[in-house]
Amino acid sequence: MILIIIDGCRPDALQQGATPNIDAPAQGGAAAVAAETVVPSITLPAHYSLFTSQKPIGHNVLTNTGRPNPSPSTATLFEVAKYNGRFTAAVYSWEHLRNLSPPEALDFGFYLNTLGRPEGDLEIARAAADSLPRFRPDFLFIYLEGVDQAGHGNGWMSPGYFEALKTADRAVEIVLSALDDCGMAEETSIILQSDHGGSGNHHQSATAEDLAIPWIARGPEIRQGYAIQAPVSILDTAPTIAYLMGIQQHYTWTGRPLLEIFKNAGDSASMPAQYF
Repeated sequence: MILIIIDGCRPDALQQGATPNIDAPAQGGAAAVAAETVVPSITLPAHYSLFTSQKPIGHNVLTNTGRPNPSPSTATLFEVAKYNGRFTAAVYSWEHLRNLSPPEALDFGFYLNTLGRPEGDLEIARAAADSLPRFRPDFLFIYLEGVDQAGHGNGWMSPGYFEALKTADRAVEIVLSALDDCGMAEETSIILQSDHGGSGNHHQSATAEDLAIPWIARGPEIRQGYAIQAPVSILDTAPTIAYLMGIQQHYTWTGRPLLEIFKNAGDSASMPAQYF
């Protein structure tokens, strides 16, 4: 199971940009044209909402701080996966994200500061690609930051923003190619999404431009070429990944697994009992 976050990627940017490798999972899987993130639409609170399936008021991470103080009742996806015996891995470029995995919850971690490195997303993708045959992780989190950096520096939907989006697309290609090369492509599910959108040079408003995010899933159990009908929230990502890994979601999670994306969605007997 691989989760790829393209920080600051707007869904309408994917419709305008040349992103064949990001488009491929959408065409071969299930996708929501515009899922929704949380308010405040800031990177660390949004990631905590994704990983704990709680709104910021629930997990208590409200700003981009290097020393967050999450609610002790929360449990991140890393913790739940590790508790259930899964090998967890993370490859990322923003050091604040190390707080998503408490001690003993992460088996492999790779961090590289890509600020000021135009091809930083490619370096992150190569590190992720190297980890696949080496560890064959059950859950791998890949964080690509370049699009968000370009949004803050050049403006969302600017030429510089779209150049960064093309680089992110090349990074996705590196990961997909690595899956093919090590024979994991047919057995691996992928969710690709963003944490927030953006407008102007920021993403701190409650506008559609800031709150709408792409949400794409592809895998052996997922419908192909399917447009998700129900509303999709960033809170639904962790429960859906837990479902894909065959583990029970944490009792504090408030999202739900997106059952309609699965090929067996109409067969309730095949669904884990904990979801009903």
